[in-house]
Amino acid sequence: MASPPGISSREVDALPTTTNDGHRSDPEKLVQIQGVLPLRQWVPSRYNARTICDDGTLVLYNSYTGAFSGFPAASRKQVEVLLRQTGTTGRCEGLVKYLQDRGFLVEKGANELDRFRLAYGQMQYRSDKLELILLASEECNFRCVYCYETFPRGTMEPWVRSALKKMVSRRGPRLNSLKVSWFGGEPLLGYEAIEELAPIFKEVSAQHDIAYTSDITTNGYLLTPIVFEQLLKWNVTAYQITVDGAPKDHDQKRVLVGGGHTFKQIYDNLLAMRSIAGKCHINIRINFDHDNLDSMPEFTEMFKSDFGGDSRFQLRFYAVGRWGGTNDDKLNVCGVGALSATQALQVDSAEKGLNVESKMELMQSGNGLGVCYAARPYNLLIGADGKIMKCTIDLDTKDYNIVGHITPDGRAEIDIEKFNRFVKPYFEDDTSCRKCFYLPVCQGASCPTVRIQADTRPCPPDKTHIGSSLETLWKMKKQTSTRSTITTSRT
Repeated sequence: MASPPGISSREVDALPTTTNDGHRSDPEKLVQIQGVLPLRQWVPSRYNARTICDDGTLVLYNSYTGAFSGFPAASRKQVEVLLRQTGTTGRCEGLVKYLQDRGFLVEKGANELDRFRLAYGQMQYRSDKLELILLASEECNFRCVYCYETFPRGTMEPWVRSALKKMVSRRGPRLNSLKVSWFGGEPLLGYEAIEELAPIFKEVSAQHDIAYTSDITTNGYLLTPIVFEQLLKWNVTAYQITVDGAPKDHDQKRVLVGGGHTFKQIYDNLLAMRSIAGKCHINIRINFDHDNLDSMPEFTEMFKSDFGGDSRFQLRFYAVGRWGGTNDDKLNVCGVGALSATQALQVDSAEKGLNVESKMELMQSGNGLGVCYAARPYNLLIGADGKIMKCTIDLDTKDYNIVGHITPDGRAEIDIEKFNRFVKPYFEDDTSCRKCFYLPVCQGASCPTVRIQADTRPCPPDKTHIGSSLETLWKMKKQTSTRSTITTSRT
């Protein structure tokens, strides 16, 4: 096969990728002249990002396709030639085909912004999808030092539960997808609400052949083996449980109401969960600041010993922020060093063989995971008293976040002006967003609350520090990457 001058056989390290560019060319369908594919003009995608790692690897990322590939130093020049801004002419084979399949190269004249607009519309304006974040209880049995919640009320009121049953039952015939997230406070304090509603959601979904998923964010203190097994039966298969590092660090940050340690009870529950069979995903969220950062290796070694062999368990590192709680001025936050600290923890844990949350999940295209749930019209946060809200940080402490209420007959009464401030396509009015390489991921709405409060662009740190983000991902993933050999010959 022919190739551009200077390109020969090479090895390419590439992570598993997905390409959802419906306009990509199929080489088998191209008109061939004397058995040779026709020459075509190619240009680099507007949604490319790249960096060169310490070992000389060229890492490429495309935010529209989600493709993420690494090229060894020996192949770097050939790739860079093909990705020059002036474009290139070549046949769809060899390295050109590899880059085109993953969206790094597009045909000259392709309108990628319009392609994104189409994908956005198909994703955003769905009437067959419903996501509910339900505050089973707005009370909590913990008083974590960095918490921003005020715990104004307890378990979800009976009439609200009844209304939710009616809402889901009425909408069921029109739904293809239903997601229910249990939140709080501490949702397991409202176990009776979960016990009443979860079986109904599962039943309605089965009746109408709805793809149903459910998750829970819990401190884990009440997540006993009996509760865990029951939740699994109700299709609650995704868990976020916070453990702030080693026992002494955790017990200083996450204390019971009135005082008291919590680490042992939570960890014992996790060990019990490990011994229970069941398909699920358990994220262990670790909030860190300068107080517990240095002792993280102690915890990750402990975690490796106890859970390293169970792929259901995953670590998720988050830097503590000043989220609006009463102790904000006392918190020893990492500040500008938060991102680099997070990345170092991710790499260290991955090198230990632990399952670590990868930002690649957010950076994949087509699913908009980099967009806040509050920006989606089909996502509703419903409080224990029936308020409909959007942001799980502001809850009902900010009037703009209360966008409506649920009625006793299960209808959502919405203040359309408030609602639209969360779900509008901000990128259309923002020239910088429309030009940005990261647009398919964050869509200008990684945090609509920032738009509402400050009228500023909420650029996520993974975008503003894309070089270090890509290098971190490469360090985490290169050991499990797929190695492809691309063989070409000179014309």
